[in-house]
Amino acid sequence: MNGMKSKSAVSRRHGALRRALGGLGAGTLLLLSGCNTTPYDRATVFYDRAQFAAQADRDLALGGQPILQHGRCSVVLATPGSTTGEYRFCTFALTADALHVEGWNAASLKYEEIVRIDLSKVRSVALETFLRTAQVQLQESQRLTALSVTIDEGGYHDTDASKRLFAGLRQAGVAEGTSDGMVEPPAAPAPMIIPVIVPR
Repeated sequence: MNGMKSKSAVSRRHGALRRALGGLGAGTLLLLSGCNTTPYDRATVFYDRAQFAAQADRDLALGGQPILQHGRCSVVLATPGSTTGEYRFCTFALTADALHVEGWNAASLKYEEIVRIDLSKVRSVALETFLRTAQVQLQESQRLTALSVTIDEGGYHDTDASKRLFAGLRQAGVAEGTSDGMVEPPAAPAPMIIPVIVPR
């Protein structure tokens, strides 16, 4: 009888151990899958370097003019003198006379213009760097556009590509200007804490 009881107790302990290990394995799998998420810019903006020029020419009606540089990016649109503005993920296309910045419409499978910057109307361009981030800032009379190039796969800044874009704009005749620092997206709203007083 004692042998039967001990076998039953051992069996219960083994079952509990199996359930605990199963839960631990599921939790580990969940954590690992969380580490393997797609970068948000890649998830929301389509970009294929090999076919981008042809599709951008169609979607943005570029008229077949050569695209000198293109890539994936993030952009902040602000007013001159500001250090914060509207933030968007994007792609860009530099032509001889304009910098085209566009988003992606997943419903129509087309690029849609966020902003077209006529280079002849740009007062100055500046390159602002902070650690491994570089931001190309184009100053117009009523707009400040701050663009950072990211790697094709998304998720990380491409400092060298941002510097190449800055050099390309300077070669196109845009004057070099000064920067007041990085232009940032708006800060996330702080959580509101409301004290609850419970009467005794």
